[in-house]
Amino acid sequence: MMHGLTPDGLDAIEDAIDCITLLIYYGATGVKIAPTLWKLVPQMLYITAGKEGDVDGGFAFEQLAQVVVAVENFVQKDPETFL
Repeated sequence: MMHGLTPDGLDAIEDAIDCITLLIYYGATGVKIAPTLWKLVPQMLYITAGKEGDVDGGFAFEQLAQVVVAVENFVQKDPETFL
């Protein structure tokens, strides 16, 4: 999944984000989200926003709406860890 969130996996970014979204929405029911999965959130933000000082944003800014849905699922399913 992580490869889909890199410039080399540009063809698979949409699929990777969809998989993350579905995994969190359906897989994390009544349990905390694993710390390994939380490591995907900064990477998703990086691909859309870029690093500090990037005026053009990341390399996949077109997927911002998908990333927002994925991050919303993280927050909704495990708000304590998010805070």
